Amino acid sequence: VLEGGAPSFASLGHDLEALQAAGRMLSEAASAGRRLIFVAMARLHRSDLAGARAVLADAEARTSPQAAAGPELWADRELRLRICDMGGFSHFAQAVVACRGFLSFLEHGVLTPEMPEQLRIGIEDVDDERYLIGTIDAARELERFAVNRGKVLDLRSIQICLGAVQSLEQALMQFDFRNSEVRRRFDGIKYTVKKLETLAYEVDLAKKRAAAASGAAVDGQTEEPPAKRAKVEGEATAIDIKILQGIKERYDHFDSLREQTYKRSRDVLKNAKNAIFALQRDDFKKADTMLSQCAKDAGSIFKEIIARSPSLRSGAFGAALEELVEALGYRAFRRETRLLGRSDLQEASGLPFSFTLPEYLGGVMDLTGEVGRLAVRSASRGRAACGDVERCLACVDTVYSGLQELPHLPATLGKKMATLKVTLTKIEGILYELALLSKGGLSVRAPAPGADPDWQQGGGKGDGKGGDGDDDA
Repeated sequence: VLEGGAPSFASLGHDLEALQAAGRMLSEAASAGRRLIFVAMARLHRSDLAGARAVLADAEARTSPQAAAGPELWADRELRLRICDMGGFSHFAQAVVACRGFLSFLEHGVLTPEMPEQLRIGIEDVDDERYLIGTIDAARELERFAVNRGKVLDLRSIQICLGAVQSLEQALMQFDFRNSEVRRRFDGIKYTVKKLETLAYEVDLAKKRAAAASGAAVDGQTEEPPAKRAKVEGEATAIDIKILQGIKERYDHFDSLREQTYKRSRDVLKNAKNAIFALQRDDFKKADTMLSQCAKDAGSIFKEIIARSPSLRSGAFGAALEELVEALGYRAFRRETRLLGRSDLQEASGLPFSFTLPEYLGGVMDLTGEVGRLAVRSASRGRAACGDVERCLACVDTVYSGLQELPHLPATLGKKMATLKVTLTKIEGILYELALLSKGGLSVRAPAPGADPDWQQGGGKGDGKGGDGDDDA
């Protein structure tokens, strides 16, 4: 029924399988690497620094996102980011940074060493976020270390840990994390500081009680409060201010780009929706103007922002592109009764960059909703609308059947399948009702002008006495 036949979803399935295979390979390596990191962290708490260093090196050597993705997929920064997300590489990288930070603190008193190059994926905002989360996790390890040192009343070590965590807290307070994973992790630092302050106070008090009982002097006692002294000592060595300052500058720049993306993507989304509304009213000229403006605005956003920060594509910009895919698909269906494949839709868009697979699939799934509305409006014409409704059914059924052939759907699209099936069922129901009309199953006629309904129901035209003429009864 569709002009040009139904587009093939086979190539989309191959792309999904390639991504899934790369993500699965990376996930297995990252899981094994994280288990080794836990072993290394346990050895650090047992003061086995040499053993922990060896296990850490083994974990880093085994886990390589570039090897899992392969050169072709790794060359695309957006696919690179998706594979790392699918494989859980972020958790591995954060664990490595935490282990390295704790090791560096035990060896040199520095909590913020340089991030290893093999942990970087080449997307600065993502790399910086992983480094910050890993550093915060390293600070949490200092809490455990301080508790163990408190068992032997090692006040000096507890004070140094307290100073390091206080310095990190002060440095991170200069950031504007918004509502993100880093923000949630940062909120936990204050509890670490409170725990260390309590440890320092309790151990100091225990040492004073022991000294008072024996009459000896208390080691490390000064005129200044322990927390203040530890804060001054920790600021000089525990935190590398240059590293955190560079991250802050990049983070502020990224935050500015994110705000621009949100604001400018709303224009693309709005114009795409208006194009759909125009197509519903058969105003093709206005729809073409809107879609042309969408392509221009989206191309500008991609060139100025998304090309440098691919992580911003999955939010407002990705939603706007899904809406654009829906509008372009609806225009093709209304004009040519076609369902555009991915390559055909890309050509029709005029964009200087490609739609991602989730954007195309999400837009096509949303398209079925508009086609379903068209079927409902067409059905108001009665029997004459059967052909139009059948074409609407063919479009929705093609999408539904094609999606069933895919090995899996991207994570964000699974919830749309239920809505798609409801649309398919509704159009089938409309065709059933139209079939009843077209086969003469229902026959409804209005009474002739001036006719008496009571007379017609009575069944006679003689004496007007009604049903049985039994007036005497």
